[in-house]
Amino acid sequence: MLISSTTYAKTIIKGEIIAGGIILVNTFPGANVRLDGKEILVSDQGVFILGFQRKPKEIQVLQIIYDNKIVEEITLNVKKRSYIIQKIDGIEKEKVDPPQSFLDRIYLERKSVKESRNKALFIKELYYNNGFIMPAKGPISGVYGSQRILNGKAKSPHYGIDIALPEGSNVLAPMDGVVLFTDKNLYFSGGTIILGHGQGLTTSYLHLSKILVKKDEEIKMGHLIGKVGSTGRATGPHLHWGVELIGKRLDPQYLNVFKK
Repeated sequence: MLISSTTYAKTIIKGEIIAGGIILVNTFPGANVRLDGKEILVSDQGVFILGFQRKPKEIQVLQIIYDNKIVEEITLNVKKRSYIIQKIDGIEKEKVDPPQSFLDRIYLERKSVKESRNKALFIKELYYNNGFIMPAKGPISGVYGSQRILNGKAKSPHYGIDIALPEGSNVLAPMDGVVLFTDKNLYFSGGTIILGHGQGLTTSYLHLSKILVKKDEEIKMGHLIGKVGSTGRATGPHLHWGVELIGKRLDPQYLNVFKK
């Protein structure tokens, strides 16, 4: 994937401004930043990241502020994407929605995951700035943004990439970071790891057969964190790899912007 850099008066933007994408931005030290009026986390050196959700607002305005004055205003034209939509009818109801008896468990698990991701907001270290590799290499069996409509009911979009690999294949940390969450048996995702990489950026690894890291452990790019499995609601062994930036679910392929 081509990574481009665009230079404005004082600001350099690296990456593609596209639905599901993430960009790395360098401005001057001491700057404050707003995106459509909302404050953005910026390092003391003027480094920050922005993400664009699956169906983003097409025109977004980035303001660079110093001494309470707007010193630079950049209009971001976010490229739209089309996604695979698959309609399947005639499926047994219990295979479309979880049984009522599991709803309390699912609610508590989602709450725990959300609380763990929120801790990423307090990671000031820019781990993402130290490079990037793929967590695993294999055939892509599921792409970001695709969606199924089962028995006429739209299910949540697929927020990640599925990599089809044999049971027990290695899963590596794609970037430096901190382990925010682990669980061997979530209802939907089975063995799950969430890593934090700075300024609210997290990556997730689902359906694992083994978890080889512990919560709060600091890890380096290339660290063995787990093994591919088919735990949770999975039809076969694969790695589901996801990315989130402060509530926005992004496409993992665009983490390539951090590659050295």
